[in-house]
Amino acid sequence: MDFGTLVAAAVGAVIGIGSTLMTDSVRARRDLDQKWVDTKRLVYVRFLEALAQAHSRITVAALQGLAGAERRQAVHHAFHNDPRYSEAKSVLRELAITAPEHVYRLAVEVYERLRVVRDVLAQPSVTVSDAEYKQASDPFFARLDDLQDVMRADLQSTTHHHKTRRRPRTTQTSNPAPSSTA
Repeated sequence: MDFGTLVAAAVGAVIGIGSTLMTDSVRARRDLDQKWVDTKRLVYVRFLEALAQAHSRITVAALQGLAGAERRQAVHHAFHNDPRYSEAKSVLRELAITAPEHVYRLAVEVYERLRVVRDVLAQPSVTVSDAEYKQASDPFFARLDDLQDVMRADLQSTTHHHKTRRRPRTTQTSNPAPSSTA
C-alpha cells in the first residue's frame, strides 16, 4: 500500500470524526439552549398564572360579605393559600434564578402591586367598584401587561439569539430595565 494512500485515508478519517464531533457538539448546545428556553417559558407561565389566580382568590374572598377582621383574614388567607401549591411568592423565587435581572425586577414590582391590591381588598368598606380598588388594581394590571410583554420579548430574543449565534453583530440592541416605582 502506498504511503500517500494511507495519509489520505488518515486525513479523511480525522476530518470525518472531527465534523461528526462538531455536529454533535452544535446539536447538543442547541438542545440545551432549547431546554433552557422551555424552562424559562414554564416558570414565566407559572408566575403569571399564580398572580392571576391569587388576584381571583382575593377578589372572591373580599366579595363574601365578611366584615372586619374576618374579611381581612379571609383575603390574606386567599392570597397565601393556593390549592395547587404554586403560590406567587414561591414561583417568584423560581423566577429569581431563571429570569434575567430586568424581568425579575419587574416581576417583583408586579407582585408588590398585587400585595397592595390585597391590602385594599382586605379593608371592610372597599368593594371592587370603589375608586380605591381601581387606584390599586389599575397599576397592577398595567404592570402585569408590561411584565407579559417583557417575558415574551425575552423568550423571543433568546430563541432568535440562539438561531443567529454565529453571525457577527453589527449593532447591539438592548432592552433597558424598566424603572421600578414600587
